Amino acid sequence: MKSNRFYHIAMASALATSAIVIAPPAHAASGFSDVKNVSSEEGQAIINLAQRGIISGYPDGTFKPENSITRTQAAKILAGILKLDTVHVKNPNFKDIKPGDANYGAIAALANAGIISGTNGYFNPTKNITRGQMSKMIVKGFKLPITNGINIPFYDVNEGSEYEPYIKTLFANTITKGTTPTTFGPQTNVKRSQLALFVVRAEKAQGNVTVFASQFKQDYIYASYGGIKPAEDIFTWVEDEEDYMTESITIKPLKEGTGKLVITGFKEDTEEFLDVFYLVNVKNVNGKLQTTLQKVKEEDYADNLPLNLKESNLKFVPTNVSIQTADGQALSPELYNFKSTNNSATLSIFKNGQYMITFTNGTQQQTMAAIVDTYDFVRSIDLYQVTDELTFSSSDLSFEPTHVALEKFNSEPAAVKASIKDKTVNVTPLTEGTSILHITGKNGETAYLYIEFLKIANKWATSFDFMDDSEDY
Repeated sequence: MKSNRFYHIAMASALATSAIVIAPPAHAASGFSDVKNVSSEEGQAIINLAQRGIISGYPDGTFKPENSITRTQAAKILAGILKLDTVHVKNPNFKDIKPGDANYGAIAALANAGIISGTNGYFNPTKNITRGQMSKMIVKGFKLPITNGINIPFYDVNEGSEYEPYIKTLFANTITKGTTPTTFGPQTNVKRSQLALFVVRAEKAQGNVTVFASQFKQDYIYASYGGIKPAEDIFTWVEDEEDYMTESITIKPLKEGTGKLVITGFKEDTEEFLDVFYLVNVKNVNGKLQTTLQKVKEEDYADNLPLNLKESNLKFVPTNVSIQTADGQALSPELYNFKSTNNSATLSIFKNGQYMITFTNGTQQQTMAAIVDTYDFVRSIDLYQVTDELTFSSSDLSFEPTHVALEKFNSEPAAVKASIKDKTVNVTPLTEGTSILHITGKNGETAYLYIEFLKIANKWATSFDFMDDSEDY
């Protein structure tokens, strides 16, 4: 996952988002003389729709991308890209459209599907369509879930206005970025080129799901895959290329299946993080991938990562275990799995918590404390030595220790007391917490030791690790 920190999604560069017209068949896809930048997103959208026969240019070989588009022309394009039946339609009884009129079938099909409704019984087919009207048609036509829980940067979109929820939905799905970073232009006529861009982006947004920092009462969020096997082939997401913490994340489906997603939120005032856990379900519905998010408890869907006991701090490979909870109750055999074969052994525990585990191999026995927890849908076991004193001699350090000092660590008070006696470093706990010891030898040797002490089942438990002196702590 990407690392370190945030700041706002850059508010979006000015990019006209909007439209197109139908004219008699003429130059197809690849050669409109007035579409100069065919490699741009807008140029690619025009070519895409022209090659599919959804839009066409004029007899003179032009497309006239800056021209406005009428409501009836927009209806034909939308009905075409949505593959609506424009023949077997019910008359919507608009006062200004009747069977036999140009594009009647497309208008009726959209009305039958509930995508358009007209005004006071009129459709106004010859009027130019505005960007606000188009936002509503796009959202309804492509069945994009309405997005209300976000702020948009457009000061010309009034709160509570008819088109506000549709414009928010387009913005949330990156279908529009506005005519400028701070304006949408809801009353502005849609251009032919803009409509092409709208519908192609909307097609791509079908099946997406967008989550917002505001819905979790957070300032920023970021995403990460969960589980032992990340679902990178099932879904992906869009985030800012520079700031991995952002205000919204759009989940995009790749293939059918179910994967695990972790959304982490961050609040600036408290500098605290919040994790929210989802199952991402991707299904093929009528030939299109659809994504749904199912909020779950992480522990209920965690993958159990077996602990290889041969690689743990055990002094032997066990052939048997007995497990007690922190309150001294035996753990049910249904809640753990122990396997021992040919000088190897693994252990999985299926419930989060603190435990005391006794390992045996017939001749040896060792009791260790354990914490079972989940992180990003992976449940794992951390083992701790049960002791109220640690000792480190020259055999542990590879040199004879002469001095030990506590390094500052996260501005926390020292969790241990350390001293040297009889050429041995002795460490005892003062409180639960972590410490870093700086140990030096008589010939200038040095070692750093990371130590954690905690109480499990009212007993001191510890883990430690030698650190490279170049590590940043």
